[in-house]
Amino acid sequence: MEKKRNHVTRKMVNDALRARGRDESLREGDGYFYFGGGQAVDWLSSSVMVRRLSDLTLEQWLKEFDSLLEREKKVRRQMAAPLKKKSKNR
Repeated sequence: MEKKRNHVTRKMVNDALRARGRDESLREGDGYFYFGGGQAVDWLSSSVMVRRLSDLTLEQWLKEFDSLLEREKKVRRQMAAPLKKKSKNR
């Protein structure tokens, strides 16, 4: 049985992000992809380590975005927690 080729484009991913009201977009690096623009410019990590866009389905790309976004929110909350404690002690 022949394996069906996954046909996903950056435009498809970016259109799906826009439909969610997001300003970020999927971009191509040298041997990897990353999300840039919007809030992603300040993320600690925005890279997805796959060689080809077709390595993931559209749904998987969106899950990668969601995962990176949630990880970023978690890290920011953790970084802010010590600052809140310091300000209460003043």
